[in-house]
Amino acid sequence: MNDALMSLIDWHAHPRRVIASGGKIITPGDPVDTLLLLERGTARSSDDTSCAKGEILLLCEALALSQYQTAITAIDECHLISFEQTVLRRMLVKGGEMVWPLSRSIAAEVTKRRLAS
Repeated sequence: MNDALMSLIDWHAHPRRVIASGGKIITPGDPVDTLLLLERGTARSSDDTSCAKGEILLLCEALALSQYQTAITAIDECHLISFEQTVLRRMLVKGGEMVWPLSRSIAAEVTKRRLAS
C-alpha cells in the first residue's frame, strides 16, 4: 500500500487480531465490509499469491464485491489490523469525489479478470 495513502488512517485506533500459522484469515463468503491490513507475518491466498506486510488483503475484491471469493491462510503467525470499509471510503474520498467510484470500477475489472483465470 502506498505510504501516502497509509498515512491517512490512524492505524492505532483500529482493533488488532492474531491468527496462528495455518489459520484462516479470510474465507470465501465472508462479507467485504471489514478489511484487514497485514501488519506482521506472511499469508497466502487460495490462488497461490503471497501477501506482504503492509498490504490490505484482497483489496480489489473488497472494493468490487459484496463477499470475498478468495481464501487467505496464514503461513506463519499473522498480526492483522481490522477496519471497516467505510474508513477506506472516507480516506479515498479525500482525494476527490470521483476517487471512490473510480477505485471500485478499476477493482471490479481487475477482480473479474483475476477470478476468470
